[in-house]
Amino acid sequence: MKILFVGDYSNLHACMAKELRRLGHHVDVLSDRGGYMGTQADFFVRREPGKLGGVKYLFRLFNLIPTLKGYDKVFLINPNFLDLRPGKIKYFFDMLRRNNGAVYLTLAGDEYNFVRECWQGDIFRFSEYRVGNKPTEYHEMNPAHTFAWLADVNRRWSEYLYDYIDGAVSVLPEYDMAARPLLGDKLKFINLPVDLETLHYTPLDFDGTLLKGGPLRIFIGIRQGMEVQKGTAYMWGVAKELEREMPDKVAVECVRNLPLKDYLDRMRHSHLVLDQLYSYSPATNALQAMAMGRVAGSGAEPEYLASVNLSEAESPVFHLSPLIPDLKERLRTLALDPHPLIAMGADGRRLVEEHNDVRIIAPKLLEL
Repeated sequence: MKILFVGDYSNLHACMAKELRRLGHHVDVLSDRGGYMGTQADFFVRREPGKLGGVKYLFRLFNLIPTLKGYDKVFLINPNFLDLRPGKIKYFFDMLRRNNGAVYLTLAGDEYNFVRECWQGDIFRFSEYRVGNKPTEYHEMNPAHTFAWLADVNRRWSEYLYDYIDGAVSVLPEYDMAARPLLGDKLKFINLPVDLETLHYTPLDFDGTLLKGGPLRIFIGIRQGMEVQKGTAYMWGVAKELEREMPDKVAVECVRNLPLKDYLDRMRHSHLVLDQLYSYSPATNALQAMAMGRVAGSGAEPEYLASVNLSEAESPVFHLSPLIPDLKERLRTLALDPHPLIAMGADGRRLVEEHNDVRIIAPKLLEL
């Protein structure tokens, strides 16, 4: 089969492409290589700042898209799979449909329907836009950003795309929850893929220092510009405050905008990775940490636990949520008694092996 992935988030499509090639398919990826992450792409397209950057980007697309013909399947990473306004994206979407076979949507990241549910729907108890009935700091910092997602032009584009795709895959329960009422049987939940061949497991107390009284090493990776949206700025502040109070028991490392390989190398030396505050599920960053045997602090809401057949007591995720108070005291408890983390690290690896190994996820994609 000949498959084209258009766009990529956090190595999702590149990871899938690698496995599908191993299974004998011809696969190409068109993306911006994840910006600073430097992920794999066969066709590189990135928009640079300014008007000239926009002109060059369009010129590249006008020359490239018409040549992408004859693919049996095309997967789009998000309705906004190109860095353009909806009207221009629609032009290239229609061209991809005319020149190729079935076109599918990978539901990942913000888009009109998901943001609408986060802001004014009743599906979610919280999101980066709203906690209960209260707007978050992220929304209040720039309410125009929220309402731009909800603009009529985005609504019309979303409705058009949802009508004309041949199917869709969701990679997290929250994306599935938002899209299922609209897509029904056209939507298949497959979970997020990670490449375990590149994420080698080592025991959490890999150097024997944690259980001998050494510091709990907390790791936070910040993506520039998304510190408030993901809650990483808040978590970093709490962790640093605890480090100042317990310098012999807590050591915090924060990195920003590293290439993926360097980022994972730095993460490997930690014990606890604080991923994000407003997610229902552990996403790629958390799953990569769990695959290496580290404990991930991330979403572990009942909807996620149900998708992996776990009870709250069985979950290896250090559950983060804006509805759970006293993060600093929960971290202090782990620093004073890190023994529970040992089992959580091992269980996290097993969870990823069972539910997120790309060798399990890729056949689910092919079933669609």
